[in-house]
Amino acid sequence: MDQQYDYIIAGAGASGLSLAWKMLQTPLADKKVLIVDSDLDPKNNKTWCFWDDGAPPFSNLIFHKWDRVEFSAYGNLHSQSLTKYPYYCLRSVDFRSAILKAVNNNPSFDLLETSISELTNTDSKAILHTGNKFFEAEYIFQSCFQPVEIQNANLRYPLLQHFLGWEISVDKPLFETSTFTLMDFDETYKRGVAFIYLLPWSKNTALIEYTIFSDELAKQKVYEEKISLYLNNRFNLQPIDYRISRKEFGRIPMQDRPFVPWYKPRIVNMGIAGSITKPSTGYTFKRIQDHTDAIIQSLLKEGHPIFREPSNWRYKAYDLWLLQIIHDHPVEALKVFYHLFQNNTVDELFRFLGEKTNLLQDLKIMSSVPYAPFLRAIWKTKRRLREL
Repeated sequence: MDQQYDYIIAGAGASGLSLAWKMLQTPLADKKVLIVDSDLDPKNNKTWCFWDDGAPPFSNLIFHKWDRVEFSAYGNLHSQSLTKYPYYCLRSVDFRSAILKAVNNNPSFDLLETSISELTNTDSKAILHTGNKFFEAEYIFQSCFQPVEIQNANLRYPLLQHFLGWEISVDKPLFETSTFTLMDFDETYKRGVAFIYLLPWSKNTALIEYTIFSDELAKQKVYEEKISLYLNNRFNLQPIDYRISRKEFGRIPMQDRPFVPWYKPRIVNMGIAGSITKPSTGYTFKRIQDHTDAIIQSLLKEGHPIFREPSNWRYKAYDLWLLQIIHDHPVEALKVFYHLFQNNTVDELFRFLGEKTNLLQDLKIMSSVPYAPFLRAIWKTKRRLREL
């Protein structure tokens, strides 16, 4: 054995570094911890957004905050203030730089930049393999490998949220910095639900993404042509009028996945690998914070990880119904989204999507959308609901 640790964090993404940061803020900072990733260089290649009704996590690293939101469908553009749930954005480069700096300042924590080949276990230890080296710990927290239970699962609605974004700059003041576009729907796209997502950083810079909910990725030119067309139609911008400083591509599972907390005994799944992503939206970052908080508290109180599923039964049912509608009836799904935004405030929707509602508030949301798609979805998913 090359070296022994109390804990190993396999993967220095949002979940692994969130856990490392929280360890550093507690008595766990004195534990011997190893963080392993194939690339530890901070890069400006991702953004993580979320809403919050209190002090946001990593508040000192927030890159931008918005207090107004707009959405558009069927030619109708709506804008409203966010009075309860402001919308926040973190850049991966800021997040990773700050946490890795803190890790480097703690002599109990080690960083290792290498590829991870395998994770194994014995009755009393978890083992990380890096080719010709082995590192042992009491527990490993991993976000690198998809659990075999998910690989073998018969996913009923294997949707993906896939997107391509451009970070652009323009010479003339163009963007309203207090307002972001959550969804500007593209009614011409029929093989899924598609929309523009626009985050203005300043009056002259913004991140604009074309996002699709479907079970197949599109060709790169599809996303880029849609972004270019949107910039032309809405802002009267030709390609010569803006500069692309960065491109961002991503795909996030929006699936009725089984909850698999353990990769193997003594090896905990985290992030997307731990089914932490909310199936109906793809939002993950805030749920990662809840998951890592639970891990920290259980390590401090019990000495071993304890956590629960991220969603209770009724929210899993709501997610399942919406997944069925998006997957099997995307045109009707667009109508559902339109009525959700038309008949509720975004604050109310954020509270609902954040799973902080009571049953009466849920019924208000559900009564605001067409009934037929959901009645059909309830019937179609009745067997799965019994399993849940």
